[in-house]
Amino acid sequence: MLYLGHAALLLVTALVQDASLLDRSHIEIVNNGQYIAINQVTNINGGPVVGNMLNAHYFPGINLYNGGRYKEAEAEFTYVITRPHYLSENRRRPEYLSTSYYLRGMIYAYHAKGLGHQSMAQEDFEAALQWNPRNYVVFLELSYLYSGLGFQVEATSILRQLLDLKPDDEIVRQAQAELDKLAHKASEPISKQ
Repeated sequence: MLYLGHAALLLVTALVQDASLLDRSHIEIVNNGQYIAINQVTNINGGPVVGNMLNAHYFPGINLYNGGRYKEAEAEFTYVITRPHYLSENRRRPEYLSTSYYLRGMIYAYHAKGLGHQSMAQEDFEAALQWNPRNYVVFLELSYLYSGLGFQVEATSILRQLLDLKPDDEIVRQAQAELDKLAHKASEPISKQ
């Protein structure tokens, strides 16, 4: 029983710690897609930017992510995230940065291994919501992250906050399904081993 308590304490510590203090070099990102040529600049008019950041980093990052090349996509999203001033004249800046944080968070949550990868996912999901509080899918992913780590109360709170925002029907359906799962987990008796 003491071992379980220590494991829970380590889990809480790993999630709550300041992810910005973590060394990202200890995180292994696992690609699962086919080879995609890197540095394929797109030609999409995404609005005013300094340089060609959207076509050289943001849109290629999305292509890499969609192709399962998560390590390369993470580098492209990090480039965008660390240079928000390049988008200062672009009216879609919150959308671009929120999406970059969200997708990088997805990489850390589902395609990375190593100490702190969940903390980095949490930090990125929260940053995505700061840039765009109407990026509803981020609420779902943040609740899945908390739920998967055993924080049902926090996951439920996030889903209720999402439903208060009155998202579209599909998001409502997904949020309600997750709330139902969490309620079912909460009603299950705790087994003693």
